[in-house]
Amino acid sequence: MRSHPSLVALSIIAQLLVGIGALASLAFAPPVNGTMLLVPLSSDAPTVALARNADALLIGRGPGTSVLIRGERRALFWPLLRGGVLAIAAPAGLCGADA
Repeated sequence: MRSHPSLVALSIIAQLLVGIGALASLAFAPPVNGTMLLVPLSSDAPTVALARNADALLIGRGPGTSVLIRGERRALFWPLLRGGVLAIAAPAGLCGADA
């Protein structure tokens, strides 16, 4: 029994999307310790207060309403996520640093 060509194409596209998603999540995963970009998921997320509560060092502003910090992922990740803030790696190209 042969597979229908559109099912094969759909399967290949799905696998590519999963692969791209996995690579993107690795690229933007916050470091264990170091510089991170805090992206508020809502306009009223207390980004700076949450970062300070976790003893993070505020470095500056990122793109939009995001904030650049230096801290430890273990102390930051879950409190930030519960507060509506996503912690991601701080890629130099997005944060205004020269490549």
